[in-house]
Amino acid sequence: MAEASISALIDRLVAINDGNAERAAERIGASVASLSRWRSGKVRPRKQIEDRLRTVVEGPRNPVVMAERSSVNSRFERLEEAISRTINALREEFHRTASVSTRQEVLDLVAALLFAHVTSIDNGGTGIGEHLRTNNQSVTEAINNFMARALSEYLPLHNGDSKGNGRFGVDRFFLPLADADERFASRLLHIFDRDARSFSELHEVGRDDLINEVFSRFMSTSFVDEKEMGQYLTPPEVTRFMAEVGFHALTSDARKRLLNANVHAGIILDPSCGVGSFLAAIIRYCHGIVRQQNDAGATVRWLSKFVQRQVMGIDKSERMIRLAILNLGLFGSKAANLHLANALARIVSEGELCSEIEKKVELILTNPPFGATYSGNELVGFEMGRDRTKAESEVLFLERYIDWLAPNGVVATVVPDSILVNRNAFAELRAWLSKSCNVEAVFSLPTVTFGVAGTNTKTSILVLRKKGPESIDGATYFGLAREVGFDVVTRNGQRRRIRSERSDLPALLAEYKRERPSVLGRWQMMSHGVERWDAAFHVGLPEHIAALVQSTETRFLRVSDVAVLVDDRIDPRRQPDREFNYIEISDIDTQTGLVSYKRILAADAPSRARKLIQVGDVLVSTVRPERGAVGVVPPHLNRAICSTGFAVLRCSAIHPFALAWLLKTELVRQQMMRNNIGIAYPSISDTSCLGLVLPLTRGRVGALTITAQMLAERQEQFESTQRAFFADINELDRAAVVTGATSREIPHVIDGAEPRSVSDST
Repeated sequence: MAEASISALIDRLVAINDGNAERAAERIGASVASLSRWRSGKVRPRKQIEDRLRTVVEGPRNPVVMAERSSVNSRFERLEEAISRTINALREEFHRTASVSTRQEVLDLVAALLFAHVTSIDNGGTGIGEHLRTNNQSVTEAINNFMARALSEYLPLHNGDSKGNGRFGVDRFFLPLADADERFASRLLHIFDRDARSFSELHEVGRDDLINEVFSRFMSTSFVDEKEMGQYLTPPEVTRFMAEVGFHALTSDARKRLLNANVHAGIILDPSCGVGSFLAAIIRYCHGIVRQQNDAGATVRWLSKFVQRQVMGIDKSERMIRLAILNLGLFGSKAANLHLANALARIVSEGELCSEIEKKVELILTNPPFGATYSGNELVGFEMGRDRTKAESEVLFLERYIDWLAPNGVVATVVPDSILVNRNAFAELRAWLSKSCNVEAVFSLPTVTFGVAGTNTKTSILVLRKKGPESIDGATYFGLAREVGFDVVTRNGQRRRIRSERSDLPALLAEYKRERPSVLGRWQMMSHGVERWDAAFHVGLPEHIAALVQSTETRFLRVSDVAVLVDDRIDPRRQPDREFNYIEISDIDTQTGLVSYKRILAADAPSRARKLIQVGDVLVSTVRPERGAVGVVPPHLNRAICSTGFAVLRCSAIHPFALAWLLKTELVRQQMMRNNIGIAYPSISDTSCLGLVLPLTRGRVGALTITAQMLAERQEQFESTQRAFFADINELDRAAVVTGATSREIPHVIDGAEPRSVSDST
């Protein structure tokens, strides 16, 4: 039984939804416009949408189709398992019997063997297997001869140096096995022979997707402790997502040019290409589109030209370039446009290479190195290096991307969230980028994303479009990904990926492409000079809270309407008093709002003991503000010193107790969480407190102040009685201890139920 056409399926979908096209589109997470385009036959829905469409329309009523689909999925899983088994068996055999020992050598040799085996089969050969075993030569000689022939014939031409005229020899990819490796060589034949049939089937079931997927997972799970590899290796789930986001962000003309082998198109660049993961992902994605629109011969011709002309990679590590050559070589192209160079170089041959592509790049897909610091002459020529002694690598890379992009060109890059939220140099970078680019999208990634590499640095995907002659500011899509398709666990001291069915990336992609209503993200206009670019800030508030905060009808007051921010500083170590009263974050009871203190020596003052406060000041913890550590300075702590972890508010039009408890409400807590910066040490800025919207209108201030005054009087009576009571208890204790030594004093206030987990040392 033949599958129903897309047009017929859409007609039936609308029919079973009582002729309501909007309801029909919503059932499969698409738009009415998309249904119309698919029904016309001009374009085809993505596989995920098509599967959903067939499931909704056909359901269990078409068991033949379901059985066929199950069979195809089973076949994919079997082949993927076989390829993965082969690669892992090679790795284990290297460690067990080969003369190589380092993980770098193992990865290089596995990659070379896999490339030679696959490309041999792709070109009508037989690959590696027991058939190489003959009586005329040893097994090591047979493998050495096979590898020499395969690499010489199928290894892509490539730009081995920055001038584009270098070429790595075969010996850079594979060193001949020695006579002592005979046992190891024999095991290689057995390993490849065992799954020979699986590799032969790759032509029939999307060989490139499986090879690159399995190979990428192999690298990410086997070499996570290598700083060169693991720190920057982007998970395949993210590279695929970014490839489709970046391609969709291009203008329709740019997309058409890239998919047409007969017209001139711009460059797709990764200036920190590593093993070529992003380049392979965009090749696979575009290849899938071209394959649907053309016959096999035209598709092959397009693929060869696309890899040679449109795709370009740069990396300053020779090893990364070699692995990228093998990775892209799996697509069968006889050339790969890869360069061994420093993409940030401004001088000599490397600088010439980078200057030649300025204003010629259509799309940049990348994950630049984070945290490296450049200084001195390395900053010459960079706007972000002017009048500075040093600059972060991610800042300089972002500036360089804009140099390379053609008008209306797009960059989709992984960035640390510091780029999006931090002040000083990062804020200046955002202001500079705003002049030449529109922010197309920001996708927040969970901390698990790079967990295999041993880092929980909070990252996001930033998508920028360089302004053209007729560019206009449009809305920005902000999306929050909480799941990306895998978890990371530590077993036997090693971090490992565990696949999960939970991923927000497909839904975010559909929302960004406007194929479904926004649920995980939101389209918003970014005002000029907006302080932050992170998705959590722009869509972190639930919609009903956002509506209240942004409403002009309710006329809720902001903190700035009733208080001012004070920052009176003093260094207790330079004062005449030998001791002082000190308040840190853990001294505020989050349940009662009562403020305690410590009496400490000035000489022992912590570096954060700097803010001079007075009675009535409202102390707001800026560290983990969602805990609600907010309190009012009582009379007996007038002119005490508090931690710089507090924002100090001085009331001008409301009672301090009223403001303190308003700051502990759910409306304010949600806003504070939205303003958080950082993961290990989440905090908000002092100034952000002034912008917090309170659940209070001006007409209610008077009545609230009266009840707050009554509460303040009762609390002062309570604290005064409490201090007297504890003084009596301590005096009785001293009298009972004849030696004259005093026990540890009973606390000034009763501890709250919540553990004191936040302190100056947090």
